[in-house]
Amino acid sequence: MITTENLNLKPVGEDDVDIYSQILSSNELTQYLPKGEAYTDEEIKCHVDSRIKHWQHGFGSYVIYLKSKPTIKIGYVGVEQCGDPTYSDIRYALLPKYQGFGYAFEAAKAVLAKTFEAGKHSKIYGVAIKDNIASLIVIKKLGMQLDSEANLYGDTKGLETYSITKVSFT
Repeated sequence: MITTENLNLKPVGEDDVDIYSQILSSNELTQYLPKGEAYTDEEIKCHVDSRIKHWQHGFGSYVIYLKSKPTIKIGYVGVEQCGDPTYSDIRYALLPKYQGFGYAFEAAKAVLAKTFEAGKHSKIYGVAIKDNIASLIVIKKLGMQLDSEANLYGDTKGLETYSITKVSFT
């Protein structure tokens, strides 16, 4: 578990389908994800299963809880390998009522630190669609810089890729 000033982050488990369902079944919250629309129940179950399996690499995704309400799940955050395992990127999403309080940044910063501490990465990426202003704000606030050399997801137009190295992360 990771603890920050306002949050508790716990590795994703089988009982976390509920928070992923709340986020991934929403057209509003999935409009900037690769699918671009809500996921089916089966897709969500597969998504959670793959998040759990990803931990075999020694890093992965966490469910975000407020310290002040330790049983309430508000979102997820994690660093995971892309299709090309030489790249890993940070991913996060919060339920709408918890957005705008700095929780995505707080959680993402803690996960970047933990992932760099694991010693498996010298660089971590952040990728967002240009129209996803909120996500780009978090990526830039983390200190990530535009990285036009990296191509994590193939020939996808509208994506911006940023990165940060272990050395420059503070």
